[in-house]
This record gives sequence, C-alpha cells and structure tokens, in this order.
Amino acid sequence: MQQLIEQYAPSAGAYPEMKTADGTVRPHWMTMLERFDAYGSENIHLRWQRAQRIIRQNGMTYNTFDDPGSQNRPWELDPMPLIISPDEWDLISEGLIQRARLLNELLADLHGSQQLLSEAILPSELIYANPAFHRACGQIHPPDRLYLDLLAVDLVRMPNGEWRILKDHTQTPSGAGYALENRLIISRTFPSMYRDSRVERLAGFFADLRDRLEALAPRLNRKPRIVILTPGPENESYFEHAYLARYLGFQLVQANDLTARENRIYLKTLGGLKQVDVIVRRQDDLACDPLAFGSDQGIPGLVEAAAAGEVVVANALGSALAETPALLPFLPMLSRHLLGEEPLLQSIPTLWLGQSAEMNQVLNELDRWVIKYAFPGRRERVVFPGMLSESDRGKLIQRIKENPGRFIAQENTALSVAPCWRKGILQPRHIILRTFVTATRSGWKVMPGGLVRTSATSDSTVMAMEKGGGSKDAWVLARNEISRITLLPKEGSELKPERVDETLPSRVADNLFWLGRYIQRAELQCRMLRTIMRRLTEETMPDGTPELAELIRTLAVMTEQRPSDEVLEAPIRNMEATIQYVCDVIYTKEYPSNLYQALNQACRIGTMVRDRISIETWRILDRLDHQLHHSSLDIPSTLDELLMILSAFSGLGYESMTHGYGWHFMDMGFRMERAGMNAIILRELLCIPAAYEEPVLDAILETTGSAITYRTRYQTRAALLPLLDLLLQEKSNPRGIAFQLELIHEHIRALSNLPRDGQIAEQVLATDLLRSVEQFDLMKAAAMNKEGCRHHLMNLFNEIINRTHELGTFLTERYLAHVESRQQLFTLVGSNASEPETDR
Repeated sequence: MQQLIEQYAPSAGAYPEMKTADGTVRPHWMTMLERFDAYGSENIHLRWQRAQRIIRQNGMTYNTFDDPGSQNRPWELDPMPLIISPDEWDLISEGLIQRARLLNELLADLHGSQQLLSEAILPSELIYANPAFHRACGQIHPPDRLYLDLLAVDLVRMPNGEWRILKDHTQTPSGAGYALENRLIISRTFPSMYRDSRVERLAGFFADLRDRLEALAPRLNRKPRIVILTPGPENESYFEHAYLARYLGFQLVQANDLTARENRIYLKTLGGLKQVDVIVRRQDDLACDPLAFGSDQGIPGLVEAAAAGEVVVANALGSALAETPALLPFLPMLSRHLLGEEPLLQSIPTLWLGQSAEMNQVLNELDRWVIKYAFPGRRERVVFPGMLSESDRGKLIQRIKENPGRFIAQENTALSVAPCWRKGILQPRHIILRTFVTATRSGWKVMPGGLVRTSATSDSTVMAMEKGGGSKDAWVLARNEISRITLLPKEGSELKPERVDETLPSRVADNLFWLGRYIQRAELQCRMLRTIMRRLTEETMPDGTPELAELIRTLAVMTEQRPSDEVLEAPIRNMEATIQYVCDVIYTKEYPSNLYQALNQACRIGTMVRDRISIETWRILDRLDHQLHHSSLDIPSTLDELLMILSAFSGLGYESMTHGYGWHFMDMGFRMERAGMNAIILRELLCIPAAYEEPVLDAILETTGSAITYRTRYQTRAALLPLLDLLLQEKSNPRGIAFQLELIHEHIRALSNLPRDGQIAEQVLATDLLRSVEQFDLMKAAAMNKEGCRHHLMNLFNEIINRTHELGTFLTERYLAHVESRQQLFTLVGSNASEPETDR
C-alpha cells in the first residue's frame, strides 16, 4: 500500500480528500485503501473489466443527444470511492436539512403570500422576470405545505476544507438512481473492501422516499397508483428513470400515457382509464402542461388537477424557481428571515450582476470569477473569463453590460481532489459531491452518500460526461452497527395476489407489439441473407445456382430495396455488385425497411420498454445494438451471430416474461410478422415457378429453418406439396404459417377478457384466416392459369398478407388507438397496405 500512496500526488492549491498537507493518509481512508491494495493490481484490473461489462450490458448510460458522437455513452465509474467520516457527514447532513427547509419556505412564500417581494426583501426582477416563475402554480397547495419531496444539492470543498453549496436542484433532481447503481456495482466488484469498510447503506433512504410518495396520495383508502413521468429515451437521464421505476415498483410513463378528465389524471391502460394519485415527474415545468405553460408538451389540464388536489405532483409544479442561480447570494439573508437561523452550509461565493456594485466588482477582477446564466432553464455554457482571448473577453464584457441581470458570477476556486484509479495507479481528479434529501413523516432525511462527479483530467474542473468526466461512489462510514434494510414489504403486512396486468399502459403494449414484429422481421431477413451468402461463397460454377436470382428478387421485396438489373440477371457473374447489394441491405441506414432499420427499431423500442423486460432480455438487445454499430467484413459470421442473438431474445421473451397482456402483444406481433413474411417468401418463390424449382424449394426450407424437419420426415428431394403441407398447414411446425395463426387466435381470445364494447371483429377475422389456411386444398396448389401463375396459391398468400395487416389495424384501433403520439413505422413490406404511422 505504501507504494500506492507514495505514487499519488494531489494537485497543488486544492484540498486533498485522501491526504493531509504533510502527505499523511487521513485515518478514515485507511481501511478502504488497505483492502483495495490487498486485491492486487492485476486482480483489480480483471474485476474492473467485468464491472465495466456489467455497466454496458445493463445499459447504464448518460445520453448526450446534443453531441451525436456520444449518444448512449456508457456510464463512467471509478472503482475507488470517496470516503467521508461520520463526524463530517453529521455536519453536512444538518446543513442539507436546513437547506431543504429554507428552499421549501422560499417556494411557499413566492407561490403564496409573496411577502418577500412586497417587503422588498428580494428584488422583484429575480422573480417576475424569471422564466421559472409561473403564476398558474400559485393555485397549487401541496400536501403538508411541502413543495420538495426530493432535493439534490451539489457540494464542493474549498481549499480550506470547508464544504460549500454550488447548486440546488429542486425541479427534477436527478442522480439518486445513478448513485444507487454505482453502489451496487462497487459493492459487488469489491465485496470484502465494502464489507470491511463499514459503509452506511442506501436502501433506507429509498424506503423513506417510497413511503413519502405513497403518503402523498389524496385517497388513502386504497393502494395508491404512482407513476414516474419521463420525457422518454431521448432524455439524458432516461436510464435512471427506468431504473428507479423498476427499483421502487412504480410505473414508468410518458406524457401521452396520461390524460386529464374532470380535474383528475388517468393512465391509459389496456383495461381502460385508471386514476393516478401521484406523479413523480422527471421533466421540467414547461413540459408538463401545455395549457398552463404555453408549450406543446405535457398533459393538458395537469395544473388544474393538481390545484384541485386530485393528483399530487412531486416535486410540486413551480419548484424550479428555488434553483434559480441568482437567488444564491440572497439565501443567507433569507435563512435569517424565514428560519431565524444562520446558514450551516454556505453557498460558494456568488454575485448577481443585476446590482451595479456587484457588476463593477466582477468586471474589475474578471479572472477571479466564473460567469453563468442567472435563471434556470437555459443551457448556456459556463464561461471562464481567464481562458478567453482578448476579443472574446471584450464580447463577454459587452454582453454583461447590456443585460447585467441576466448573469451571475461565482468564484473560480480550486475544487478538492480525490484519487481515481487510472492504468494501475492513483491519479488526482477534482470532484463535486451531489447529495440528496427527502421529506418523510418524521422530517427530512439525507441519503448517507451520494453521487460524486469527477473531472476528466487533473488540471480540469469540467465535470460534464460529454467532456470526459466520470463518477464515483460516496461512502459514508458508519459510527454504529450496520442495519439491514430492504424495500420488500414488512412481515405481517397484507398483500393481495395480483395476476392480471390490465393496468399495462397502452403505449407499452403498442411498443411490445412492434418489438415482436421488428425482432421477427430482422430474423427472417437474416435467414434470407444467409441463404444468399451461402450460395455466393460456396458455389464456384457460374450456372450452379439458378435459384440465386429468385432469392435476391425476393429479398428485394422483403426489404423494399431493389438491386441493379445486373445483379438480378447474373448475380454470380457480377459478384462484386451482388456483395455490395447484400452489404447495403445489412448496413445502409438510409433504406426504410432493410435489416439495419429492423434491428435499429427493435433496439430503440426495447429502450422504451426496458422497465418491462428482464435484465437478461435487455442484455440481448444490448448485444444486438453492439452488432448493429460494429460492421464486419465477415458477413456470414455476422449473420450467424445476429441469428443466434435474435433466437436468444425469442427464447428469453417466452421464458422470462409473465404471460400477461404485455407478453400477448409482443408474441402476437412476432407471430403476425412471421406469418406475413413467410407468406411473402412463399408467394414470391412459388407462385410463378422458376425454371429450376428444386433448388428454389431447398432454399425455402433453409430460409424458413425447416430443412432438417423436412429431410428427416421425407428423406428425399424437396417437392412442392409436402413442402406446402409443412410450411402452410401443419400446426405442429413452429416455423409454419398455420402454427402462427393458431397462436394469434389464442392471443386474441386472451385479450377478449379486457373491457371493450362492440363486436370482437378481430376474433372473427383471426378465425376466418385460420380456417382459410386449414381448408385450402393442397391438390390445387400446382394448378396454373394461362399466364403461368399458380393462382390458387397466389390468392391464398395475398389473403394471409393482407388479413394479418388488417388484423394488426383492428388491434391498434381497439386497444392502442388512444396513444396520441406514436413512433413512425414503415410500410408492410410485400403488400400495398401500410402500417399505422406513429411518432413516439
């Protein structure tokens, strides 16, 4: 350990978290360092490689959609935690609880009597010119007069060792879920280090948070319906939203899952509208109610429902006002006025430039300050004047003078440094500690730990993930025995069995339906591509594959991506062009219905329902996404790998999902796509016979995954009638059309238990389609009309294609039609029908 410590040299001028000024390790760090060192460098490396794989497989990301190169960026976590002593944490906790009380009182006044403004204690322009101030929120009176159910506070340590507040997060405080996942990863990767260090657990904080949210429900005579409102996968913290929904046991919803009726908020579910009691929002005020805030997002009527007390929003609408950076200089005075107390945790030195003396002070010593925007909601970059050129510096000064009230200045101080594990040694990184406070029945409670953000390099104080910043776990050492806390129900509490999922949101059912369709679409395209590639790579005679042109033509129908005439006429003679066409089908992003798009849509929709699928199923989707974005010149191996992943997804979907309505919709989409796509393949390859039909029949068996079954049963060459019997009418063949239609019929019968009025047209349609296939006379299959077409087969296959599409439309209209905003989906390949356009 001595060598580990001696190699570590903290940055000059910054407070060293691990070492004292004379280089001595602080006592509360010793146990962790000893256990960490005991693992050994090579063991740490191997363990951390496994941890990073878990981070990626679990889909733990911080998405930065304004930077296309860093979308779905894996979460950056350092294996070495920040250690905080019990005595120091007691002081921090006391200050954070006071801060929560202060900000709550501030919101209560500004949304209520506004004495702070009428008595000129606060400058009115900080409120009335503030985009976070909404008069409509003044009519909302949250339970217990608590506007903040969860508060996040960013702390930094000054060079003198004093903790100070950098920023408050009162609107949609994020990071608690990331802190919990960090803890789980570190504790499982280094269990003995975690156990021996005696670290305070986090589960109790989340139990308190869940109890608080359940207590907010306006009606306490039944189990409250609590939802977490997310903007969706495009939000940078979507992983956390889904993670917390799963961990706390709440439903994850988007705005179009909810609707307002008579001052109540309802969740649109398969079982009809279900009243919502509490909304844990993870989107800004402006995106919550277009009627109240004038945006084009949110739930129209949410503010009225909250004002009527029929639903509680946590944190309360309008709470963004308290995180206004320009309020920071006034908070010490407000603490004395509202609480009668001196602040226990001071903010980092901050000046609002709307006051002439403060503006002149900053302009006279500009390099000492960091310039930020004064009001919340603006994503303007932080400006370090000392790093600007003379020209840019002059422009900044001019902007400040033109509108000084728009800016604040915070002291540019050296943030404390903590050790990070980099390439086998410890290196210093500047840190910010995000802490969390929740309201409870017995007062405010602080999470014993938090989310540590780290700089990318030792000489940078930029913590942004998109700029290379990372994160750490924060360990608060326990003073007493560690108590085991769980979020499971307490012993003796009554739980009523629940077996139905009528409360499944219609949007989720819609997504699961299309997830099944895209997975199967991708699988059948992969199988056709593999069949083609085998004939391209294994056949050397130019005329040895007469079926190849037919297969490529069928692939063009399946993907709506037509090859050149030379490829269609002589694919082997024009080998280079044919291979290029295959690559385009697999990898080109611009085509609407090729393999790339099918896989991309499956991964995207999987992200939207990640709180509904198992972690193993999610990891399969992660592998698909990895394959999608890592093209390979070895096309056969790529297709084999994709087929293995897609098959694994199908198996896990069957085994790991409860066979409720969500599973019915997903499997029904899977079956509809397989039935329709198989009908397209058979129609294109059989209805107008090829000059050499036997190799075409062999290719059909290979593409549909039925070759072994056929050879085992018939032990002879492929022939039309036994092939049709196997792929069209046999109900025991899981690759056959009749098998798919039978399952679709069973799924629709299961959905009939859902409350819906009117004739069940989809049941009739499914029954008629299954009967048409069962009663088809195979002896007529080979009959041709004068144009040389097997017209009986053509009519049957067209009926299957069109009726499966019609069936999908019926299901959408009956169960999913009230999903207002939908994702865009593509045309039903091989037919003139179109899939419903959606835009989620």
